[in-house]
Amino acid sequence: MGYKEVTDQSGVEKGYIKYQFYIRFKGDQFRKVVTCRKSAVDALFREWEGKILLGVTKQFKFFEILDEYLIHVEQNKSAKALNAESRSILRFKSCFKNILLSDFRRSHVDDFITWRRNKVFALHANTRVKGKVSNATINRDLACLSSFFSYCIRKEYINTINPVALTKLKENNEREVRISREQLEEFLLKAQTIDRQFYNVIVIALLTGMRKKEILTLDWSEVHFDSRFIRLSAHKTKSKKARIVPITPAAMEILSSMKNNSSLVVGEYTDNILRKQWGKLLNMISFRKISDGTDLHFHDLRHIYAQTLLDQGVSLEDIQSLLGHESIQTTQKRYAMFSRHDLQEKAGRMDNVVKIKRVI
Repeated sequence: MGYKEVTDQSGVEKGYIKYQFYIRFKGDQFRKVVTCRKSAVDALFREWEGKILLGVTKQFKFFEILDEYLIHVEQNKSAKALNAESRSILRFKSCFKNILLSDFRRSHVDDFITWRRNKVFALHANTRVKGKVSNATINRDLACLSSFFSYCIRKEYINTINPVALTKLKENNEREVRISREQLEEFLLKAQTIDRQFYNVIVIALLTGMRKKEILTLDWSEVHFDSRFIRLSAHKTKSKKARIVPITPAAMEILSSMKNNSSLVVGEYTDNILRKQWGKLLNMISFRKISDGTDLHFHDLRHIYAQTLLDQGVSLEDIQSLLGHESIQTTQKRYAMFSRHDLQEKAGRMDNVVKIKRVI
C-alpha cells in the first residue's frame, strides 16, 4: 500500500502533483488518482486508506449505477448512442445478478462473452453466423461495459482498475466484394425501378466511396460544383477529420439533377427509407449474397469503389486519401491482399526469365 507520482503530469496546474493511491485489502485492490499539493498528499492518503480499512466506503450495487450511467449517456451522448447503450444495459441486466460493483471481476466479462455468444437478438438472418453472435457485435457491448466502469472510476464508486480493459475480441471485418460489369448493370437497372432518389444515393456511393451517413447528411454547402469537390465536414466523418472527395463527371450529373429546396442533398430521404428499399433491391437481384454467404450491404458499395480503383491501377496511398482512412495500414489490410487484374500480367513476366519446358 502507498502512493506514487503518476508518470504523466501533463495538464496538472503548477504547484500540484498527480498521485496514484493504491492499497490491497481483504483480497481486493483499490486505486485512486488524486491531484493535490505535495504537502497535502500524506493526509489525503491516510484519510482514503482509513475509510477502506474501517469499511466506511459505501458499496454500490451494479444495477443502481447502471441506471445512473444511462442518465449520464442521455445527457452527454447522441440519441443513437443512447439507443445502443440502452440495449446493451438491458443485456447486462439479463446476464448478471445485481452484485456489488466492487465484486465485479474479469471473470464476469468472460462469462458475459460466453452468454452473449449464444443470445441472438438480431432481426435479420445475415447478422448471425450459425446461430452465434459475431465478435464485432459482442465488442460493442464490451465497449459500453468498459465505458460504464470508466464512469464509475471517475465518480469514485470503485477504486480498482477497469475490469473490461484489454478484453476486446479479434474481429474479422474484411469483406471481399466483387461483382461483374453485368451484375453492376443489373444492380443499377433494378435500383432505378424502385425509386429515383434511391438510385441517386446508390450512384453517389459507387462514384465517391462515401459512407452512408456522409451521404445522408451531406449539405449543399459542402458540394462545390465550380472546383468539382465535396468537402466533408470533420464532425461527419468517421475519422473526425475533414475530407475532400472529387466529383467525377458522372457524379456531377447526378448531383445536379438532385437540386432541391432543402439544405440536404438528399432532401427528406432518410435512413429508414433507404433500409427498406435496399431490402427490396436485394430480393430483386440475382446475386444478393457475397462470397462469405452474407447479404450485400450498402457499405459494400464503398468496398466496390475501392477495389475498382485498385484494379484500375490507382495506388493504395491515393485510395487511402479518397476513403479517408487514418493510416495506410487500414487500406492495406482491407485491399492489398485482394488480387488485382494487372497481377496476372506482372506475374507472367517470370516466364521471360525462367524458361520452363514440359516433361513428357
